[in-house]
Amino acid sequence: MKATLLALALLTASAPQAYAQTARASAEVAAPRAFVTHHSGTFNGQKVKYVATVGETILKDKDGVPTLSFMTTAYVREGVKDHAARPVIFLFNGGPSSSSSWLHVGAFGPKRITVPQDVGAPVPTPYVLQDNPYTVLDVADLVFVDPAETGFTRVAPGGKRADFYTAYGDAKSVAQFAEAWIRANGREASPKYVLGESYGTIRAALMAGELAKTMPLDGVMLMGQATNMIETSQRASNVMAYAANLPALAAIAAYHGRADLGGKSMSAFIDEAYAYGMGDYLSALAKGADLDQADREKVAGQLQAMTGISADYYLAHRLMITKVDFVTELLKDKGLMLGTYDARYVGPAPMTGERPVDPFAKVGDMVAPLLAEHLAKNLKVTLPMSEYRAFAPDTRGWFYNPTSGAGGPFNDYDYPAMIGEAFAANPKFRLMVGTGIYDLTTTVGPARYLAAQGYFPRDQVSQKTYEGGHMAYTNEPALKAFTSDVRAFVTPR
Repeated sequence: MKATLLALALLTASAPQAYAQTARASAEVAAPRAFVTHHSGTFNGQKVKYVATVGETILKDKDGVPTLSFMTTAYVREGVKDHAARPVIFLFNGGPSSSSSWLHVGAFGPKRITVPQDVGAPVPTPYVLQDNPYTVLDVADLVFVDPAETGFTRVAPGGKRADFYTAYGDAKSVAQFAEAWIRANGREASPKYVLGESYGTIRAALMAGELAKTMPLDGVMLMGQATNMIETSQRASNVMAYAANLPALAAIAAYHGRADLGGKSMSAFIDEAYAYGMGDYLSALAKGADLDQADREKVAGQLQAMTGISADYYLAHRLMITKVDFVTELLKDKGLMLGTYDARYVGPAPMTGERPVDPFAKVGDMVAPLLAEHLAKNLKVTLPMSEYRAFAPDTRGWFYNPTSGAGGPFNDYDYPAMIGEAFAANPKFRLMVGTGIYDLTTTVGPARYLAAQGYFPRDQVSQKTYEGGHMAYTNEPALKAFTSDVRAFVTPR
């Protein structure tokens, strides 16, 4: 693998000419940084030798002025004779804007966090990294991307944060990085995939459309998809969102013994909840005040059976409950609240005036220190670990262009249409959508609705559900299933 990763950048600059000349001269002197180490591991039963490169890629504007210094981590298998047949996957998390630490040490890196499988157990300290036999390095090379101002990636003096703190500017920069990495490493002929999680699914959709113009992708994987946030979020007037989110409430209620599966599998119960939610329930919500009392009470009773929330609650709240209220309402009689990111986890409900603490946070606390340990100890990165950012600073003004901005992804912008451009650019393009069934942020119902409403070729779209939350892979059976699905998705048929 080439240690020097030089970018072909296209971002627009605003620096004066004198500064541009100085910046160009400086860029010619300072070579991109790279930390290269060689390793071996057993993945999916195969012994694999691979090279890890924590490397710098410099994006430049049309005048050659550096605007962004990407620091990313790539794992590339050694001894491969035909790189044209070996896929490359670019992976990133959400935010906006966060580093790729969760996917890196939570799911796909060669080392992963040790998460107690009993959700009620404390997380032992000191935290421990373990080998990850589930990573897909046996079949694909992996590039973990930390977007602007996350990880060690930084906006250069010749760039501006505002250029990258937008939905499109962020996605365009990551797309340019992907093109630069592919060209610098001679991987133009390799199958190319993107895997985005949470907000990263919006980035992935925009990237797919952007790359369709220059370097069409072979596939995109969305984990905890947020591309149709209008259905995922729950504004009071958006009845579709309450209908689409019903399956998640039903699954979580069943997990905690507040709904009866009636002898059905969890999968079948979710199917039933989705059918009811998008049928009779959606119709009732659409009628609103015009729904007669007998039908209103019938719907409230059905919702109680499915979600464990009393019919009286539904009758008092227009037949709706928000995901936010569901967190504290389901186990209210026990003084407990659910985890938002993984509702299998429970903790004490906050007292009046107290700030709630997500019970799943105890798992998240492991990620940053263990990634730092992996970078320093295993990958020999000598940069100060205190400078590695899990989240970009000052993103409250993130601009969700090409919407009108302030409304963010809740504005009416068709992000899935960008995926449609990728289908048009490559007839063999495929889409995989994965969701944790106990996730209360990006839920299983809107994921199904995305596939139904995207008008994508149905035989080129696969839907996957996992026994876990937003980061379902913290549950080891879900991790095994997720990585197996990704392995099958990128393996030539």
